[in-house]
Amino acid sequence: MTAPPRLRTGRTGPRAGSSTPLRVLTTAERLRPVGGVELCMLQDTVGLVGRGHRVDVLFHHDGVQRAEYASVGVEPIGPYPFDVDRSSVLRDLRRFAPSIARARSLASDVLWLNRPEQIVWAQLAARWAGLPIVCHLHHAPNFHRTRLVMTGVAHFVAVSEFMKTLWVAAGISPERITVVHNAVSADEYPRGGAAELESARRDLGLGIAPGARVVLSYGRLSVEKGVLTLVEAWRGLALDPERAVLVLAGPAPVEPEVLDALAGLPEGSYRLLDARRDVVPLLHAADLVVMASHLPEAFGRVLIEAMSTGRPAVGTDVGAVSEVLSGEFAGLLVRPADPLDLAARIAAVLDWRHDDPGLGERCRDRVAEGFPHEQHIDALEAVLTAHARLRGPGRRTRRRKGEISRGVAQPS
Repeated sequence: MTAPPRLRTGRTGPRAGSSTPLRVLTTAERLRPVGGVELCMLQDTVGLVGRGHRVDVLFHHDGVQRAEYASVGVEPIGPYPFDVDRSSVLRDLRRFAPSIARARSLASDVLWLNRPEQIVWAQLAARWAGLPIVCHLHHAPNFHRTRLVMTGVAHFVAVSEFMKTLWVAAGISPERITVVHNAVSADEYPRGGAAELESARRDLGLGIAPGARVVLSYGRLSVEKGVLTLVEAWRGLALDPERAVLVLAGPAPVEPEVLDALAGLPEGSYRLLDARRDVVPLLHAADLVVMASHLPEAFGRVLIEAMSTGRPAVGTDVGAVSEVLSGEFAGLLVRPADPLDLAARIAAVLDWRHDDPGLGERCRDRVAEGFPHEQHIDALEAVLTAHARLRGPGRRTRRRKGEISRGVAQPS
């Protein structure tokens, strides 16, 4: 539930030092924004295409992102399954045949795998097509024997230092993992000042008192995402709805425990909205964003989305969140599952527009300096280029029979 990328592809042409544009093959489990993986992959694809590279996307489940891929000249191919179930391994492997044949026909240079759980399919496709694999680590390991399962991957890209430590602990050598933090474009998450705040509240139909503060939490409204903790913290603050309103936005169905907790709040003290593909209006309507997750978050993209639009974000100190909220912004970290700590931090920051009016711009600067989108694409492009199979004038495009493709069968 994040903003669909606008048709903006940055600078054009392949990365300096790359003699030819890359031909990248990747897979999408769903062409809809279920979570951060789908959005990051789409925006990275837009960035790579903007550099002159070709990206072919094989997909399993169709969805609304098809149009967004098509807008930059990428026509997703499918549907194809990529998962394997222990109870039906042989049947699942047979189901891979059409997609593996298609992968080979595309004559790609590198397989960019965004879901490590699809590694069985990727290993088979890579060997048949003679491709190296670059595996993007958006979440924790899926397998008990990670080192064995990931044998043959040329290189890994981790979205945070925290994620790298998890995969190193699971058996992957640290030198095989490059950290490329997630990033957002300032054009896609633009600054929202006083004018945008008022118009966004009006367009969303929030119906709140003039001058009231809005505290926003968006995404999956579940217990593990800390929504109960946030509701309890809000109840403890006991703010008059004329003073401040809590806004929750997320996909249905909302967990019953969350609905029960919301029913206990005073009338008018909160708004519950449906999920939205474009969250920029939500962000522009807010004064403060809260990510109260109890989970060991792989990165914390919500935080940089909010800060890019010029408002602070409070986050629980879990996973990689401290990599985003560091330095001056470490004061916005709170203990997970601690409603008292969360309430105290919300109260301390709620009136930042009056108490510290420069905070919004410092939030934008933090994202621009720490998580710049163009440098993110630079780094991803560099990894893909470094590990792509050799191609071009005077160089082989296919390996000799029996020769192992570079990076496809390296020991872990």
